[in-house]
Amino acid sequence: MQDEKTGNVGHAANKAMDAVGGALGKAGASMTSSANSFAESAAISDRYEIEAGRIAQQRGRIDEIRQAGERMVGDHTDITEKLKLAVHRSSKTEVTELPHDLDTRRQKMIEHLREAPDDKFDTMYVDQQVAAHEEAVKLMHHFRDEGDCPELRGFAAEVSPIIEGHLEQTKSLDQQIR
Repeated sequence: MQDEKTGNVGHAANKAMDAVGGALGKAGASMTSSANSFAESAAISDRYEIEAGRIAQQRGRIDEIRQAGERMVGDHTDITEKLKLAVHRSSKTEVTELPHDLDTRRQKMIEHLREAPDDKFDTMYVDQQVAAHEEAVKLMHHFRDEGDCPELRGFAAEVSPIIEGHLEQTKSLDQQIR
């Protein structure tokens, strides 16, 4: 078992790694214009939100964090279904099945949530959620405006307000818990 000092150092390193990963993710999201890349990125983003939301439902210390986790699971499950339909309708995508696994960066973020000390979990979850939703908003907006597939552009336009709402909710939660 880690002592408190070692645990805090590890937690700080995990937070820094998540912040760098979030910045890189936002940069990549603002350049995603092909249907295949977009479908994969959107699916992985949803998968992360669902897994992180489930962890928040279990580990959140305050009701608002657990409720936010529940909302993320429900909304991103619905968004994934809409994405599947848009991909199925599209003639531009070669994707036959959306990825079920997380990419390495988001898998690390999930591990960081699981490893977070109890008293630091809520802030780590909110920090990750703000970064993840900023990235998702960039992804949706860029593809909506520049994407090469009308069906997926329509999907991006449809779900953007939901994701923007999640971003505002998490920013509000951030102010509440600090």
